[in-house]
Amino acid sequence: MSLPRTTLIVLSLVCLSALLAADNPAPDANANSNALFNGKDLTGWWGDMTLWHVEDGQIVGKTETGIKKNEFLKSKKSYGDFRLVVKMKLVPDTANSGIQFHSDQYHDNEMSGPQADAGKGYWGNLYGENFGNKTLQKNLAGEQVVKVEDWNTYEIVAVGSKIRTAMNGHLCVDVDDPKYLRTGMFGLQVHAGKATEVRFKDFEFEENPKFELKTLKE
Repeated sequence: MSLPRTTLIVLSLVCLSALLAADNPAPDANANSNALFNGKDLTGWWGDMTLWHVEDGQIVGKTETGIKKNEFLKSKKSYGDFRLVVKMKLVPDTANSGIQFHSDQYHDNEMSGPQADAGKGYWGNLYGENFGNKTLQKNLAGEQVVKVEDWNTYEIVAVGSKIRTAMNGHLCVDVDDPKYLRTGMFGLQVHAGKATEVRFKDFEFEENPKFELKTLKE
């Protein structure tokens, strides 16, 4: 028995819709290929997981007894030009931490590359972690812009050979140097030494941005 023409047309449209849906699945509302941190767990990161966990939407690095060498929570992906805005809190302020970017793995869990530094005497500096092991540029704003043992907004923008950072809306670093790597991993640091707790939250991440600081105050 042959089907009526109108029925065949309806069936054809239904089949076509099903095929289009299969080829173009609905986007996942929680998916964000540019997100460094999903706010729930450490998917996309690796390192010594005895030192790192997620609590209240924050990445927490903690050692109660101190550690013998620097440890890093590293991104599994490498990135090129980017802007990162994140809130960071370090206790005690006499401890040390930092945010690696455009960096490589170096000797087990350590890293090599530029670091947006953190800790008393180092906040806001650009440091070369196993990359000269020295301060590459001092904090242009000085440490008076730091909220001691409180949340600080850190912004890093890197485009080509140019790097700028800001803390709490104040310019810290402004460099242009071809020796810096232009791609690499991110890394969050727990520094060797005494007991430390460092927290990171409210990640805002953008790839291929304009070379400008969004948080900079006039």
